[in-house]
This record gives sequence, C-alpha cells and structure tokens, in this order.
Amino acid sequence: MLALVRQFLDHGFDGMRCDVDGNLDMTRHGEGTVVKMSPSGEVLREIDVLGTSPSNLCFGGPDGCTVYVTEVEKRRLVSFRVDRPGLEWARLR
Repeated sequence: MLALVRQFLDHGFDGMRCDVDGNLDMTRHGEGTVVKMSPSGEVLREIDVLGTSPSNLCFGGPDGCTVYVTEVEKRRLVSFRVDRPGLEWARLR
C-alpha cells in the first residue's frame, strides 16, 4: 500500500535515495536543492546545489557519507558531505 508522505506544490523532484536511517534524500528540480526528509515527511535539511536543475544523486566515498548530485543546467557534478551513509552503499559493504 502506498501513502503520500509529503507533497511539494512549488517545484518537482527527481532523484531519490535513502540513508541507513530511512531518511529520503531527493533532488528538487527547479528549486536547485537536495532535501533530506524523515520517514514521517519532515524536512530535516535542504542543500543548495548551485544550479536549478539537479537530476539524480547517489551516496559514495570511502565512508558512504558523500552525496554526488548531477546538475543538468550547468552540466556538472556537485558533492557534499552528510552525517549518515546511504542505504545502498552500506548494503554493498
């Protein structure tokens, strides 16, 4: 069964990944940010990716705490650090 956790009325979203705590990181296409959202829908953090069109993201680096984001408008890869590794990254270890 699917349930709506949160709705954003202003801009769309694109890429999504979970961290090991079940939080959802997602790119906000048109807003130019990555939002970290709790399983209950609370926005925990919003990171500016220095361009309006982030498309996808993944966790990586030696500890899984670096988020890599593709930004389409300026055609580049943006990265930033987070406090918890990605779920996919942790499962591969």
